[in-house]
Amino acid sequence: MRFTKTDFIQYLNCPKSLWLLKNDPENYPHGELSALMKKHMREGDEVERYVGRFFENGGRRTVDFQRVFETEGGLYARADAVEQTGGGETILYEVKSSTQVKPEHYKDVCFQKICAERAGQNIDRVFLVHLNGEYVKAGAVDPEALLIFAEVTDPVESMAAETRTEIDAALAFLANGMDRDGCACIEKSRGHHCDTFALLNPDLPSPSIYSLPRLGRKRRLDLLSKGIFGLDAIADDYPLSGNQRLVVEAAKRGEPQINEAAIREFLSALTFPLHFLDYETFASAVPRLDGVSPHKQFPVQYSLHILEPDGRVTHREYLEREARMPRRLIERMQADIGPVGSILSWHASFEKMCNRGMGRVFPDKAAFLNDLSARAADLENVFKADYVDARFEGSTSVKNVLPVVCPGLGYGDLDVQDGASAMAEWERMIDAEPEEAERIAKALLRYCERDTLALVEIYRFLARI
Repeated sequence: MRFTKTDFIQYLNCPKSLWLLKNDPENYPHGELSALMKKHMREGDEVERYVGRFFENGGRRTVDFQRVFETEGGLYARADAVEQTGGGETILYEVKSSTQVKPEHYKDVCFQKICAERAGQNIDRVFLVHLNGEYVKAGAVDPEALLIFAEVTDPVESMAAETRTEIDAALAFLANGMDRDGCACIEKSRGHHCDTFALLNPDLPSPSIYSLPRLGRKRRLDLLSKGIFGLDAIADDYPLSGNQRLVVEAAKRGEPQINEAAIREFLSALTFPLHFLDYETFASAVPRLDGVSPHKQFPVQYSLHILEPDGRVTHREYLEREARMPRRLIERMQADIGPVGSILSWHASFEKMCNRGMGRVFPDKAAFLNDLSARAADLENVFKADYVDARFEGSTSVKNVLPVVCPGLGYGDLDVQDGASAMAEWERMIDAEPEEAERIAKALLRYCERDTLALVEIYRFLARI
């Protein structure tokens, strides 16, 4: 059985989930790679290519890329780069597309070092190669300015003994049988549950304590120690935050908890015409445009629904079809958005961040963009405390709220159904042939339009209350 770095990290997160993957793959809930994951993989490959260019520019350096280390015991590692120096040293390089060294990266490279050594290759030094977050593209990408080589030999060596023990324990665990009664992820928040959580914990009620917003580890473990999994089992005097208590009450009563006065106050503070605005942005590990840094987002699209006092609704939109900075996008917004009226978004801090960023790039547009932010209102805030429903499953994302309050409206009929897919599709559109680019453009426009139509319908839902 081949045991890779990815397997090792999965073992550290949830041993039972890895066991099922290796020993019962037919019943493992394999999901398709998301558009975001595919994008990350492509970007990782691109960063590796720039590492290759860096070494090519370095003259006489003996570097092997994608060297495989494999042991009889099943360990398998494909090293991003291995250098043999003139002084006889062997250096291992692990390449990351992030802009900093993260704690989990040490385990990655430590596994590879141990695998190489068990395969008979001594490793003298270890480097993590990552992107320079301060780099700003200006013309052709400069690998020396783009990349940072961080030596991590000492911290990796300090965890080597522990990691060897973990690797051996993982191999032994995989070689034996396993009970399927729960997994360690029961102690983690919903966002950290393994892919097999539902399979290994089939009796959990819904909604459960994992539906509580911002439930900290200490409180979660306390509820679990008391055998409390369902919201209806939480005592009325159990210490919870105000928002958490509202979710519990909604679950117990089987109906949303509504603060009509607060909703009325929110709505009455809005000024017509109402502008429902949503941006779609693009970011890449290696910047495509001059003036952009690694992973720096910039808007490439917007949708705008305008609701008049008499109920009339008009729609405006813009999609950038070339890889260029968003001056044209801003100018179209200036034509579409008048000087009066509230600007409603979902999680409006994101739109405000985009406005600030565009204002820095285009100072002559800063006054207009600052005005948009000053007129902004966040529709999501209503659903954090004033309209609380246990069916939101602990999240006030529009994708969680919309099917509950507006069940007739969704995203299932669209080719693009989320922001991560939109980002990946926009990049694909830029590089596509004209016919395919037009097809992708239509799909992107439909998706972004649905986002702001959803805001209009959610607003109308609140107005009816």
